[in-house]
Amino acid sequence: MIKEYIYDLERDEICEERDEIDVLGYMAPIFYDTREFHEYHKKFAEEVVRLGVMNNGKVLGYCYLGMKEGGFRMPYSSPFSLIYLRDGYKVNDALHFIEGLKRFAEKRGVKKINVTLAPDIYGRELVSVLAASLFSQGFSIKTNDLNNYYDLSNFVSLEEHIHKSVHKIRNNFKRAVKSNLVFEELNLDEFETAYDVIKINREQMGYPLKISKAQMNDLIKMDSLTVRAFIVKKEEIAIAAAIIFDVTNNISQVVYWGDIPEYRNERVMDFMPIKIFEAYKKLGKRYLDIGPSSEDGIINAGLAEFKQALGCSSNCKQSFEYIPD
Repeated sequence: MIKEYIYDLERDEICEERDEIDVLGYMAPIFYDTREFHEYHKKFAEEVVRLGVMNNGKVLGYCYLGMKEGGFRMPYSSPFSLIYLRDGYKVNDALHFIEGLKRFAEKRGVKKINVTLAPDIYGRELVSVLAASLFSQGFSIKTNDLNNYYDLSNFVSLEEHIHKSVHKIRNNFKRAVKSNLVFEELNLDEFETAYDVIKINREQMGYPLKISKAQMNDLIKMDSLTVRAFIVKKEEIAIAAAIIFDVTNNISQVVYWGDIPEYRNERVMDFMPIKIFEAYKKLGKRYLDIGPSSEDGIINAGLAEFKQALGCSSNCKQSFEYIPD
């Protein structure tokens, strides 16, 4: 069960538990902040709370918090999260919300609060205000990760994209086409084909595979999420794959992509991403969130430069920490 609390900043008290906070009048949540997501993932935390903060009789906003190891984490089982402030919010509302969050945590005896905000493509104004307000309210920046995304408004056509690409990408894409590589979207009842390719890639590259096959199957079935799975085939053998979530109506996130290392000479990772750009342009999306090129703030320069060569832009994904005195 997800517990609902309202913290009244003016009275400095936690109000009675509510059945459900009214979320009308707020920005539509990203998938990772939907009720459905948290109902499923609450098993990965000791407790999950949806907190609203009230000031002068008005609820300023809400967020989801997961309790782990004596601290509140936002998020507790996803790459990032947001605090949702009421439409027409002022900067002071953000400051008051975060003050309320701190006081709520202190009244609950929580040791610390960790917050990882979404990259700014998920709401530049909101993310900027939240980041500055967290710092202003005594949160320290724990990590600053380099994130990459592709702005699909830059994709006019496949031909133009290839023409504008750096020499290496252009040549490798043409080489892949001549090798008769086939890019296709799978029916979701076949997603295991893509997942198995990703699993081989992660095992051989030494990277973790954080979402199990069973979890992925459950996510695919959720009403608040659209998932697409793609593969690239060489003579009917799947040699690369991607699994992508529609995190908002306009932004899709590459959750996993990769190739089978023994087929790396086919240059499939210079081919598949561009075909994905083309596919999501046709779907009418604005951004593809390609994900971080760093771990705990340490940049993987090779990964970052690979994404830049594909035409990706960069932004930051910031993590904050607050430890009460």
